[in-house]
Amino acid sequence: MNEHGLVGRRYAGEVKQIITGSIGFDDWEWGVDLFADDPMVFKKLIYEMRFDEVSAKYAVFGPFWNGLQFSIEEFPRFLAGEAPALKEKVSA
Repeated sequence: MNEHGLVGRRYAGEVKQIITGSIGFDDWEWGVDLFADDPMVFKKLIYEMRFDEVSAKYAVFGPFWNGLQFSIEEFPRFLAGEAPALKEKVSA
């Protein structure tokens, strides 16, 4: 699992992770929620993790869901098939 963690650490600052747990949530007792401004980051991260030694051998990946977060003002644009405007990053 060390390699798995090292892959994830390479994305620190680009991806925020929240690990959630539950009982009776479909077939899974836990989930990993990932948040990023650029969806391409998810593709790269997941692709790399699927081929680390432990994941490639033992992992059973469940379904993936993704979505967009935007303001209610952007909803009409979304319904019209346009990409909602991305929120500006707020510097700390």
